Amino acid sequence: MKHLFFASVLLIFASCGETTNGTAEETTEDSYKPFPYLGQHEVDFGSNDTIYHTVPSFVFTNQDSVLITNDDVKGKVHLAHFFFTSCPAICPATVAQMQRLQEMTSDIEELVILTHTIDPARDTLQKIRNYIEEREINTHNWHFLRAEREYTHTLAKEGYMINAMEDEEADGGFLHSEHFVLLDREGHVRGLYKGTDTEEVDQLIKDIKILIENEY
Repeated sequence: MKHLFFASVLLIFASCGETTNGTAEETTEDSYKPFPYLGQHEVDFGSNDTIYHTVPSFVFTNQDSVLITNDDVKGKVHLAHFFFTSCPAICPATVAQMQRLQEMTSDIEELVILTHTIDPARDTLQKIRNYIEEREINTHNWHFLRAEREYTHTLAKEGYMINAMEDEEADGGFLHSEHFVLLDREGHVRGLYKGTDTEEVDQLIKDIKILIENEY
């Protein structure tokens, strides 16, 4: 018999002009405590196995018109992030922080970054490519992804447990999370970090390395 348990995880979001408080815990290599598995999970008492929440299968098109699926991050630690090119405040800050993170993790060959547009009607692939070029973004391990709007918003909420929605009253017309989502090699959500906060992004950089060194 399987029993269903729920971890208390909120859908975290902010408008493009606001931020929310984050809670990245201090972690050191000398005092490692396993990172939590966020989201609902099932326990099979027959085998005593725990089945943790994983991000469901997905298909997106990246900035180079290449299809990117969950198979492209299978067996790799990766980050998820949501944005749109006309976002006036949060997105420029989070993209800049992600660029800094990318530079500081250049020695981690397996790390992949997935940034999803939540406004595909305006964010054509050409517009996304222009955005990347204007900001001199290195895309060697960073995919900017595009798919149908509702598909992307649903994946954010049900897969990554953060919010993304259309909101006429929000700056730029969308309400969305500023958080970076840390996922392990099996696609489990292992942490949420405020992408506008330098200290939390610094902690994320540490945690990526600690996760790999201690669990793999």
